[in-house]
Amino acid sequence: MFNKFLIGLMVARVSAQEVCTTVYGGGVVCGAHTPIETGLADINPAVWGFILLAASGAVLYLAKRIRKA
Repeated sequence: MFNKFLIGLMVARVSAQEVCTTVYGGGVVCGAHTPIETGLADINPAVWGFILLAASGAVLYLAKRIRKA
């Protein structure tokens, strides 16, 4: 029973972290930071372009290699 309580405390500690930032010329501002779920739309378009270019190059290479055999 006590082990489940400790695990629950650890999970609660991981889900929300306190983040303190210092603003130039100002004081320290602290607040809770919670992770945000992100999707595929949050990936940089340049990264998508590189992935598609690399995939098309791999398909072209494999197609030529299969055609020779």
